[in-house]
Amino acid sequence: MNQELISEGKCVFCEELLEKSKINTHLKKHLKDFLKQEPLGTSFLLQIFTYPNYKKSPYFIYLLVDGEAKMKDIDGFLKDIWLDCCGHMSEFEGRIAKSRKLVDILEKGMDVGYEYDFGSTTYLQIKVVEEFSYKSPKKIYLLSRNEPLKLMCHTCKEQPASVMCSVEQWEDQEHMFCDECATKHEEVCEDFADYAALPIVNSPRMGECGYEGGYIDKERDGIFVM
Repeated sequence: MNQELISEGKCVFCEELLEKSKINTHLKKHLKDFLKQEPLGTSFLLQIFTYPNYKKSPYFIYLLVDGEAKMKDIDGFLKDIWLDCCGHMSEFEGRIAKSRKLVDILEKGMDVGYEYDFGSTTYLQIKVVEEFSYKSPKKIYLLSRNEPLKLMCHTCKEQPASVMCSVEQWEDQEHMFCDECATKHEEVCEDFADYAALPIVNSPRMGECGYEGGYIDKERDGIFVM
């Protein structure tokens, strides 16, 4: 059932499609010129992955954030793009208060853990890749995120998966299906039509607690500015 996934993302500045391992350096080159047009201040380049083993995760987000933004802004963004399903609670590692400004907490090289939902928890790692001496023009810029992963049907192994079964996922069985194989699965899994059928979405929260996708760039992955 394990699939070898290719993780790539587009650069918001030039729209080049890049491997995950190359995006970090690529974005910093653009930001060096982009931010020189802005007034002096503080902004951060953040890299966000799932945790543990987050470096191996195919899911990633790169953000440019203003130092005057608050941790609650990051919290809200992560919920909207990747996480929120039922309004679960969340917290930053070390119980960092969400009311605090980023400039008072973050520094280059720092890692901050983040948890959403204390039942079926999704763990994220936020890494401060770079700190700039210029103010970001907006609180948050989505610079890049992984393109939708090419997840194939576990049954026929020929068509892209469009739906998953949370029951089969919980039991570590074949759980991703194309439309045709999903129809067949419904005949043998009475829970599938009732509650277990969930869409394939571009998020590490997929398959957890009825999650059906984010509120930001739901149709495809693109730019979000707040």
